[in-house]
Amino acid sequence: METLKWIAYEKWDGKQKEIPLFECPHCEETVATLPYDAETGQCPNCNGFLFLTDMLGFHQEMAPDSAPDTIATSYMNIHEVLLLFTGIRYYWEYKREVLSDALFVKDGPLSIRAQYSKLVNPIRRFLSYAKGQGHNIHIIGQEKSGRFYDYLEGIARQAPSGHLFIPGDKYIKLEIQCRPETGAPYGKDTNFGAKIFVKPNEFHHSVLNIPTGLYVQDPQMSDLIGAERIFATLPTLLSSRHEGGLLPIELAHGIASL
Repeated sequence: METLKWIAYEKWDGKQKEIPLFECPHCEETVATLPYDAETGQCPNCNGFLFLTDMLGFHQEMAPDSAPDTIATSYMNIHEVLLLFTGIRYYWEYKREVLSDALFVKDGPLSIRAQYSKLVNPIRRFLSYAKGQGHNIHIIGQEKSGRFYDYLEGIARQAPSGHLFIPGDKYIKLEIQCRPETGAPYGKDTNFGAKIFVKPNEFHHSVLNIPTGLYVQDPQMSDLIGAERIFATLPTLLSSRHEGGLLPIELAHGIASL
């Protein structure tokens, strides 16, 4: 909860900010908000009791007497992001000098979809703010399934070892998503990390996500926060147990399987 408040109210810079208006779960009007640092409050329209978690919009995915299976996945994704940033928040508040020498690894993409994407822009602003303060936050997410993973599987054999590729908006739409160029830029509302195809050697290739801070439609290497140190560290994290495996994620899976 403290990490959710820290992100929602953007508490890292010491300025008191209100959270953006969100849909009230009672009257379903987008007029609800909460005072700074509050966990609960009342809707100004219907006086319904509000929780900070209502901002995320879980109620928009549920009916009064039932809920789809997808809500469990949505909750898991939010929980994973909050767990990741709990570590970052701790070091930011108590041992900030450690942050630039730490690498945070997430199993899965650096993205939050649907109504839950309200957290994306605050996260981007924090990463950009931290970079401006001289504290690069090194984060990678690894995708082991999905459209980007399938695409890399199809081209990995022809790709040269020791190389990486950062697809831009046009490439993603035309070559990976197979859709027209029109519409909003890819990931503008949902991603806090850019996609990177990496092939460090003949035995490993991965789809990684690395943050850019504020959104960049066609990211370059220089836009990726801490990219030089991340890619220098990557060879030490590779596992031979699974193709493209990373040791931190394998160790976490080993603990979870118990």
